[in-house]
Amino acid sequence: MYPKKLKTWLNQFKQCYFTYSKGFYHLPYNGQSAKSLIDSFDGFPFVRHFKEKQQIYSSNPFCQGGFYYQELEEGCWLMYSKIRYKANVAYDLIYKKDPAAEQLEGYYMLSLNNINNVTSINNDICHKFVCFPQYSWTFYKPGERHCDLNFKGAENKYITLYISEAWLQKNLRVNKKFSDGGLDKFIQSSTSYIIWPLGPTDEALENFDRFEKVMNLGSDVSQVDRLNLKYTTLAFIFEFFDLCKQQRVVERSVAVDYDDKFSMSKVERYLREHLFEKFAGVSFLAKKFGVSETKLKTEFRQLFGKPLYQYFQDRQMEVAKNMVLEDQMLIKDISFKLGYESPGKFAQAFKKCHGFSPSALNG
Repeated sequence: MYPKKLKTWLNQFKQCYFTYSKGFYHLPYNGQSAKSLIDSFDGFPFVRHFKEKQQIYSSNPFCQGGFYYQELEEGCWLMYSKIRYKANVAYDLIYKKDPAAEQLEGYYMLSLNNINNVTSINNDICHKFVCFPQYSWTFYKPGERHCDLNFKGAENKYITLYISEAWLQKNLRVNKKFSDGGLDKFIQSSTSYIIWPLGPTDEALENFDRFEKVMNLGSDVSQVDRLNLKYTTLAFIFEFFDLCKQQRVVERSVAVDYDDKFSMSKVERYLREHLFEKFAGVSFLAKKFGVSETKLKTEFRQLFGKPLYQYFQDRQMEVAKNMVLEDQMLIKDISFKLGYESPGKFAQAFKKCHGFSPSALNG
């Protein structure tokens, strides 16, 4: 079976079969639509397609896991992905037209992302790559997602809706929440995508458990309550629309161009990688990343929703909470490890972020 699949796959991607470059294995697949994605992975060697579960699964030298899928309606597909990476993998999306199709129909991609291994990288690993924050919403226009980077040791989860132009026009653009969230402006703009970071306690992350249940993951898809699944999916979409309205997501995302988003993402990764040190300061960060202090402060806040120091401190407090709960560390030790002058100042910052003191977690 595998030799035949390998031959078919190599014929399909003979100009772009997997390569190794700059520390990443590059694996191409057809990202034109949800169906082409499924067919593309189904054709990979060492990939199994369990049609009764609507699941694509693989355990290979690169990764272990896969995704479940459901076609909710014509033009609207739902996918839930869970993958553990054994190596650095870059998925290169190839947009290939279906020969039977009269025209090239693209799909919007709305995703909720949970990525537990965020690493600093260079800008030349692959064309138009994007590194997502640990938790985020993303919304891509058709044909604009080109390269997904995944790092060794990561265990990533994604809930993704593939929405055709026709389905979006018929079901979403006529809804008031769509325009109230500014998404009509995004559709008409030259901006290719929206990325909006979330915190580890954001209610949106509850969708992962919710969809695991309603999609009946791992079991026969005939047992799925499709009405409930559609209801849950609509709630998922409206949750994103409400976020866009409440936090002015489109306005704050469209204002930052691609190159500046990349620069701000590098700053954000630097902050994450230096959480066990004192805040470096705006002046230092501006010089290090070659931007003015004003631009750094303005565009970082536009992209990540918070001033630099508040973002840094909130991430420190997330780490601190895990240290108390999981590592059972003493508060004075955590305070010292995070660079605070005293346990009292640390406790004050912790309460400001979480609404309760660190000692309450030990109670």
